[in-house]
This record gives sequence, structure tokens and C-alpha cells, in this order.
Amino acid sequence: MNWGKSIVLAFVLFAGVIITMVYISMQHDVNLVAVNYYEEELAYEDQMNRIRNFESLPYKPTVTRDGSQIVLSFPSEVAEQMKNGEIHFFRPSDHKFDKKIEIKLDTEYRQTFPVSLFGTGLWKTKLNWKTSDKEYFFEQKIVL
Repeated sequence: MNWGKSIVLAFVLFAGVIITMVYISMQHDVNLVAVNYYEEELAYEDQMNRIRNFESLPYKPTVTRDGSQIVLSFPSEVAEQMKNGEIHFFRPSDHKFDKKIEIKLDTEYRQTFPVSLFGTGLWKTKLNWKTSDKEYFFEQKIVL
């Protein structure tokens, strides 16, 4: 085989590899971290204020796993001032499994969620709530 044929063969093989990689890349679904990523990015400063409000609380709510349940617990000082709130169970690997649930605390300022509602893997809990004058945000990772 001479040099001319070798160079042409190298270019053909290179083009074949590139075309194959492009084809494989086009078959994968590309998900952003959030469906409305750009709108959330514009509201970033408001989100930072919510996080600062949470960090300034002397008593903070917690999200823990207790056996077959996920338990959301609020301190009474915080729960008594809360007007409304929402907990977002966010699955980073696939947004189709995300769940948003309104916070409805019981008399002990707790709310439970059965683990069977969620698949195994990494979840982020995003907790939002409002009082009469402030909004709060808290995020925590849970592995189920």
C-alpha cells in the first residue's frame, strides 16, 4: 500500500468515527437541571435572599429518613408563623420523577412521606415557605 492510499484510508476512518460519534450523541436525551432553567436563573437574587433568611433562623426545619418514611419537622417557633409552603422532591437524574407537595403539618409540626412514593437513588428536597414578611428556602440531599 502506498502513502496516498494510506492517507485516504486514514481520512475515511476518521470521518467514519466522527459520523458515528455524532449519531450516538444525537440519540441521547439532553435534560437541563430544571425545565425552566433560564427563568430560575433570572430569579437567582431572590433565591439567595430566601437562603439567607433560612440561615438566619435560630431553629431550623429538618428533613430526615426514619425507616420507611421521610419526615419533615418544623420547630414550633417557625411553624406557628408559617402561612404556606411547598416541598419539592427533585430527582437530578430524571425530572419526570419530581414531586411537589404542599406542606400540611400535623399537630406536632411534622409531615411524613412514605419512601415507597419515591424511587431509589439521590433526591434533593427543596423546601420553600412564607411567613407574613419573609420567604425561606432550604435544600438537602437524601439518598434512598
